Amino acid sequence: MKVLVFGAAGFVGRRLVAELTRAQVAVVGADVETARDSVSSPIHAIDVSERQAVASLVAEIRPDVIVNLAYATGDALEADLDRSTRINVNGHLHVLDAARDCGVARVVYSSSIAAYGTDQSVYGDRQITESDSCPLEAHGTTYGAMKAFNDFIARRVRAESAVETCGVRLSIVFGPGRRHGFTAWTSHMLEPARGDAIHIPVAPDDPMSLVSAADAARLLALAVRSPTSLPPILNSGGYRVTARALVEEIAKIEPRLHFHFSETPAAPIFVNNVSGALAEHALGFRLQPLPTALRAEMAGQ
Repeated sequence: MKVLVFGAAGFVGRRLVAELTRAQVAVVGADVETARDSVSSPIHAIDVSERQAVASLVAEIRPDVIVNLAYATGDALEADLDRSTRINVNGHLHVLDAARDCGVARVVYSSSIAAYGTDQSVYGDRQITESDSCPLEAHGTTYGAMKAFNDFIARRVRAESAVETCGVRLSIVFGPGRRHGFTAWTSHMLEPARGDAIHIPVAPDDPMSLVSAADAARLLALAVRSPTSLPPILNSGGYRVTARALVEEIAKIEPRLHFHFSETPAAPIFVNNVSGALAEHALGFRLQPLPTALRAEMAGQ
């Protein structure tokens, strides 16, 4: 099996490359950023917003599976919507079209629980499943609306061609080294070298749905390698935990870290109760226990 990973030098991408390499899968990486010491596989410098560049690389590599993790997030997305749309929407379509034109069997891409909108109360106090959806007008973030549209386009390509698409709707991904995104603070919490108190921009009792970077990469790798057909959408599931409880778990591991909550916390921007049952059924995937995941990420594993 040969796998082409777009976004291979990114926060989750470099972990996925390592996960696939350990499984003895031949991996070729592509990213707009190529100078990352933690990525051992070759990286092709490419911007997914450039249609011909994507098509040429896929035609050259002829992968069995493509993984697309190349998306703009956070403040950078909102600061330049033109650029972000060319990456998040056009880039996604460029990858799907190249896969279809070159006979690639499967495209796995990083979707997000942002596709469910920002308001858990819309769904009630229950776990959200892959059959749930959020109307466009109810989306609170451009990122979430883009992800929902990506899922729509992928389903259409899947229905009209031989390319099997699977969007993995990841919960908030935490781990050391994350620098971008609306919720990068969940990763800053795990960095023992920080001397200052770490700012938590939500209320102490606000719940979140979290997944470790290692588990996110493991789920993506399982989707890549699955010998059976994948559903068009898979939730990662997540630890449903309040910010206060998360701080308490981290303090058990590293008591030197200090945190402070905002006096005027920002409103939550993601739903917080997401089912991972389909991923467990389809791929045998289960999250590590939260303390185990925290310890592993804080140790840089």
